[in-house]
Amino acid sequence: MSQVINKKLFDAIDRLNEQQKKEVLLFAGNFLEQTEPIYDKWEDESFVTEMDSRYDYYKNGGKMISAAESENRITTILAKK
Repeated sequence: MSQVINKKLFDAIDRLNEQQKKEVLLFAGNFLEQTEPIYDKWEDESFVTEMDSRYDYYKNGGKMISAAESENRITTILAKK
């Protein structure tokens, strides 16, 4: 669906004159300012540092839990709420 919308937008923009393109750009700019910025965890230095630390811990023989144990812990925590 997104590809269809993108194609329609690009086709419409190609048919606009310069003044119309400026108006669309102004409108889009105002619209984009109203939306919250997208959080990309891989650009967050503290997140990347934490993930690197956890990976190093794992590679150096750190104690890990199984997926089943993780699920049990999460279920227990959620049941308390």
